Amino acid sequence: MLRIHFTDADLARVTVATRPDPLWEITGSLHRLQTRNGRWAYADWLRDFGPRIHEAGLSRALRTVLLPLFVRAAYFPDFLTPAAGAAGLTPGLKAVLDAPAKHVEGELDLLTRRVISTPPGLRRFAERDQREDLVRLLREYYDAVIAPHSDRILAGVTTDRLMRSRALLSGGVAGLLDSLTPRMRWRPPVLEVDYPAEDRHFHLDGRGLTLVPSYFCPPTSAGTFRSPWQIPRFLRC
Repeated sequence: MLRIHFTDADLARVTVATRPDPLWEITGSLHRLQTRNGRWAYADWLRDFGPRIHEAGLSRALRTVLLPLFVRAAYFPDFLTPAAGAAGLTPGLKAVLDAPAKHVEGELDLLTRRVISTPPGLRRFAERDQREDLVRLLREYYDAVIAPHSDRILAGVTTDRLMRSRALLSGGVAGLLDSLTPRMRWRPPVLEVDYPAEDRHFHLDGRGLTLVPSYFCPPTSAGTFRSPWQIPRFLRC
């Protein structure tokens, strides 16, 4: 379990993002393919997925790069979902490309230690020139299977924001945080979050928190959290 500790200053700075983070949507969609849980909610998307991936020529890359890299496990590399993704796909992909090589290398080493079946070839993405291929692949994947469903994704996010707004108006920030059940539980001044690894504590220390909606992460759309200074990475869809 992850326990996020709030101060009064943090409670005054809780916000809800106006749109999903495209890199988290890539992540969530790839996690959808690795579980049967909640597949009914994505039946139309899954029906289109195979033909679109085949048409885009991404079938092999999906099997050998994307699914192993974005593995639905207790860990996948943090550099794949940088904070810059909040500003859109292009800034997010630039941040992936510009991530320090040592930082990326360390995360890929951690991935190979935690996930036994990880292909050794993924380590090449520690090199910036190799990461250019990865960034190109992520954009092609997004354009092929996520962008065509952008209207539906936006509608889902808008519906969720309305629900969070009602919770905020009727119950204040506590009501908003209470609305994040069942995966998260507000026990003032701590937000408890189901976490796939060991217990952790995260202190906001006045930085505040932004709830980032995610279409591909049921049962609640609030799939990730963002602090102005740091992103606690803990939720696996």
